[in-house]
This record gives sequence, C-alpha cells and structure tokens, in this order.
Amino acid sequence: MSDATTSKALAVIRRSQGDEDGASLRLQRKQVPELASDLADEYDVVDLGVHTGFSILSRDKDDPRIDDNDEILNAIERVRTGEYDHVVAWDDSRLARDDFFAEWRRAAASGSVEFAFVAGDVDVDSMEHGVRRTVETAIKREEIRKAREAVNDREQRAMWNSRPPVGLEFDDAREYLVASERFDTVVDALAMRADGVSYRSIADATGLSRGAIERWVDHVEDRARSCRDDGIARKLLDAAPDDAIDGYEGDDLSATSGGEAV
Repeated sequence: MSDATTSKALAVIRRSQGDEDGASLRLQRKQVPELASDLADEYDVVDLGVHTGFSILSRDKDDPRIDDNDEILNAIERVRTGEYDHVVAWDDSRLARDDFFAEWRRAAASGSVEFAFVAGDVDVDSMEHGVRRTVETAIKREEIRKAREAVNDREQRAMWNSRPPVGLEFDDAREYLVASERFDTVVDALAMRADGVSYRSIADATGLSRGAIERWVDHVEDRARSCRDDGIARKLLDAAPDDAIDGYEGDDLSATSGGEAV
C-alpha cells in the first residue's frame, strides 16, 4: 500500500485486436484514468495499446505474450511491493486473458492492493472466477491446437493461408487461388521484370505498387502452387524472371493439377 498521506492507483489499458486509435482504446483511455483519479490522489498508467492478453500458459514460447512484456512484469512487481492502493482496468480480462491473472492476484494480495473495474465489480478471489479462468485457458489452448492443425493441413495441400495477393482471389471454397481482375496486369509486371525493367518503371506502367511487384517476384512460385488451375499457374511462372523460379521447366505446378494437392 502507498504511504499513509497519499493514495495511488495503477491504470492498465489494453486491447487484444484492432487499431491503436480504435473506439475501444479511446474509451479505455478516457474512463480507466477517470476511475483511477476517483479512487486515488495520483495514478500511473500502463498503456499497452493493442497487445495480446495471453501468456505462456496458452501460447508457445516464441509467440507474443503478455508475460513477456517488461511493462507488465514491472507493474506487477510494483503492485507486489505495495506501491499502489488500487489496480484499475476496464475489466479483469484487460490484465490477462488466461490464468496469468493469478500473478496479478498474488501480487495484489502481497501488497494489500484492491482491484477496480470500469465495467463493474468482479470478485477476483472467488472460486467461480478461478474456475472460469482455468476453463477459458483450456478452451483457448485447444482452439490454438486445432487452428494450427488446420493451418498445417492447408499448407500440406498447398492451400492459401492469408490474404490473397493482388491479381488473385480465393475460390468459392476459400481454399485455393484463382485469377482476379488484375491478374493480367500482374503477368505483365512479371514479364517486364524478366526483361530487366526496373521496379519503378514497372510500377509506373502497371499501376501496381513497387512493394507488390517485389513480393510477386519473391514469392511467385509459392503463389503459383496455391492456384487452383494449372493454366493460371503456368502463366505466372512462364512470365516470371528465371531467378525467381526454382527448377520450373513447364511442368504442372498448380495445387490441384495431377492429383498432387489432395
């Protein structure tokens, strides 16, 4: 707890997804400090902006994690040593989305600190809250496992796993790529690059961004392999510079040709 004459609060702001200037963060940045100011004479702010709320308990070691954030770890330590009287957030999930919340709870118990939430009171010490956190962590871990299995399966079958590049779009099943409105422009850009035309000149001539053209040259073979139709894949590979292709000699390369993909 802070000294006897001055009370102090810690305001924590975080959103899992969205824009840094999105409505949710704007609301948190207004109302969380307001509540902290109502509860204490002074307050500090930890504003993570858009940042994951999951920890090593439901994420892999190399993934972005809230327990790998120095601001959070330092804040928890200050709570543990009694620097604050209150920890304030929009709700308890802003502090952590999984059982890492127990670190906040232990620190608050050690420092005699109370929690306060804009969205309403939550009994963070109740058995119901603990069970809910444990269940949410287990569910999220299972969701992640299934999602990774699905991604691996799509990759093995050369399915496309991200936003389609300019010139291509998803087929009706959202599995493979098909030609879109600017496909011929992409083919022209690849052919121009194969002829030694500079990226800037290609961009000026085609209206494609330089970055989009460079990514096409760098990844044309992967993108061709994820095309549903062999004819589309051939056009891309035949137009591309020789040094962008690894061993292509006119053979079938599309995801669904020759029974290779599925």
